[in-house]
Amino acid sequence: MTPNRRRFLSVAGLVAGAGTLGLPTSRAGGPRPARDTAPGTAVPGQSLLGPVYPKDPRYATMSMGFNRRWAGAPAYIQVVRSAAETVTAVQRACDAGKRITVRGGGHCYENFSAGNNGGVIIDLSGMQDVTASPGGTAVVAGGATLWNVYETLFKDANLTMPAGSCYSVGVGGHVAGGGYGVLSRLHGLTVDYLTGVDVVCVNAQGQAQLIEARKGNATTGQLLWAHTGGGGGNFGIVTAYYFAGLPRPPAQVLMASTSWPWSRLTEASFGTLVSNYGQFLAANSAPSSPYANLWSGLFLYHRSAGHVTLGAQVTSPDLTLLTPFLDAMTKDVPGSTTTTKQLPWLQATQTQNTSGANQRAKHKSAYLNQPFPQAQIQALYTGLTDASFSNAQALLQVDSYGCRVNVPAPAATAVAQRSSIMKLQYSVYWEDPSDDQVNLNWINDLYANVYAGTGGVPASNGVTDGCYVNYPDVNLPSSWPALYYKGNYPALQAVKARWDPRNVFNHTQSITAPTA
Repeated sequence: MTPNRRRFLSVAGLVAGAGTLGLPTSRAGGPRPARDTAPGTAVPGQSLLGPVYPKDPRYATMSMGFNRRWAGAPAYIQVVRSAAETVTAVQRACDAGKRITVRGGGHCYENFSAGNNGGVIIDLSGMQDVTASPGGTAVVAGGATLWNVYETLFKDANLTMPAGSCYSVGVGGHVAGGGYGVLSRLHGLTVDYLTGVDVVCVNAQGQAQLIEARKGNATTGQLLWAHTGGGGGNFGIVTAYYFAGLPRPPAQVLMASTSWPWSRLTEASFGTLVSNYGQFLAANSAPSSPYANLWSGLFLYHRSAGHVTLGAQVTSPDLTLLTPFLDAMTKDVPGSTTTTKQLPWLQATQTQNTSGANQRAKHKSAYLNQPFPQAQIQALYTGLTDASFSNAQALLQVDSYGCRVNVPAPAATAVAQRSSIMKLQYSVYWEDPSDDQVNLNWINDLYANVYAGTGGVPASNGVTDGCYVNYPDVNLPSSWPALYYKGNYPALQAVKARWDPRNVFNHTQSITAPTA
């Protein structure tokens, strides 16, 4: 069937007669130089919009990330509208000797995309195309945001993908890091459906090239594999993602929110709640579990917020599974109140949006293969009830994981964590720069105390299983490659050496080629 297309932003400047997204129509799967002109000059038909320089009134905004802690001082910011324009922008920056960082949605938790002083930020927001076929295939431009993807896939082809709930996040970094969302227990990770990427790399001669990496291709297959969880900003700039076998969304979603006031929680009942949650997921996270259509998030807010909240949703056809889950969660934990609502899937997805305001923030992460050990529960209680600290936006979010996520082998994709039952996100948000240190101290201390038994980090030991690369944390020790990638790191290093031999694409925690 002929795929439908929806455009969200202007894509003027696409190559006349080129295929979807202005890319070459050939799908040979090999490297292709995308310019045949002198270095530093534009590809014919691919004139760039003017760069945004420091004196431009847009510069202050466009040099800042979603997290207001992050703002760089680049020489200029270049918005690109096609793959060929991206090649041109990369070549110009390389010829000028300027460091390149790439921005999709700008939601990087650390200063990896905005933190560019004197270099070039290449902004992909001019590429928002989403093309979908009812047969289950889709092509998504590297600058598209998740809400554009969800709405287009649904309205054009009755499809979805198991990606994140923060729908202003760009697909570029989200997918490259694995792509996890509220449908992942039912359908796996986003990268489990990824069959190709078009990525602009720079070869050993300093020439920018558009590489068409496809599944099963002997030349480029490993480059595609590296984008199934290897993280963004490591190998090049992805201009398009290709998917196949995408699932259909559920018709209905039954959502519940259960809260406990901190005034009713003792140390014992807090421990019971956290244990109930872990025990339920340990018993109901196998790939064949009837609870695969259940997603839940336990939001353990600091005591100053006044409450602890459990969010949950089940998807049709069986909406009855919510009741036994909530019964298990509230067992021996008094004082809860629950509200429920049923919505069509697209409206429920919009309701789940957690992008929030663009404040200052810090995040950390962990995977759990088993329920919380008692020592970790005790450390959590101590940190969340610390009377010397007060911030209603300080929390640990514990998301359900497992089921279909854990079907692929750890080496099948670059996401090595394929046996976990929970994904943890430690977060703290605030407004005033003068409060930076007190908030950073709190989250760093909490994290170190929870994982005191494994050197202050969630090392892979059968209970904890490392960290999520899409929740990067520059405070991790030098063991961060093992925490993010486990045994997949050497293979990622080999891809780095092959496709980014000059280390053009780099940041504080970027993959490095192996040393001789």
